[in-house]
Amino acid sequence: MDTSIAMTRLTAAIEQQVVLAGADAETEELARAMLAAAEPAIRQIAFDLAEQAAVEVASQLSGYDVDVVLSEGEPALRIRQAGEDAAPASSGESLDARITLRLPPSLKEIVESAADEKGESVNTWLVKALSSKAQTSKKVPGRRITGTIET
Repeated sequence: MDTSIAMTRLTAAIEQQVVLAGADAETEELARAMLAAAEPAIRQIAFDLAEQAAVEVASQLSGYDVDVVLSEGEPALRIRQAGEDAAPASSGESLDARITLRLPPSLKEIVESAADEKGESVNTWLVKALSSKAQTSKKVPGRRITGTIET
């Protein structure tokens, strides 16, 4: 899916409405600033729509899982046989919980690349990585220091 097409169409539609309204240069600049500020939210909406499309397609394809993966920063649907490379959910739990994670753009790119290399969605890759790290940290006992401190 190429979200840039939708962004270009939206930008053109807003610019056209501003011109039709007989706006001055200041209003046009304000419209551009508002569009730039809204771009992250609009991209998120595109990803949400891709997720909804994946759910709809999956509901019509029994025996297959449909994931949204990022390919070169754009959402894409990946269809695979059910159970193949599934993310491990701890003790059979559903994957309903959500968390908002803020991270540097450079780390986001690294995560997206790693997920893409594995052919997984970013969500699946992160669940696997976090599950693995959490299981490892449970097994490693903390350090305990005993003794006497003299002053």
